[in-house]
Amino acid sequence: MRARRILQTGAFNPDDLQRLQNAFDAAWEALAPSVAHSDYERSRELLATVVVSAGNVSGLDTGELSAVALKTFHAIRAGTQTLL
Repeated sequence: MRARRILQTGAFNPDDLQRLQNAFDAAWEALAPSVAHSDYERSRELLATVVVSAGNVSGLDTGELSAVALKTFHAIRAGTQTLL
């Protein structure tokens, strides 16, 4: 899956990589029921990119990172929809 490759890209130590993966999994679990099945892959890629970006610049724990990722994901999606 491309989302997994996005998470594994970068210079993360094993602990940080696990934190990113756990944050992604938690955020996706919360998000998935509201995503159309046809949009799963694109949404997972966007979420993974958000998790990696936020994980790169923060000392957030898994729960905090997951919450920030969800908030950012929704903001990006809302902004994208207003442009269409």
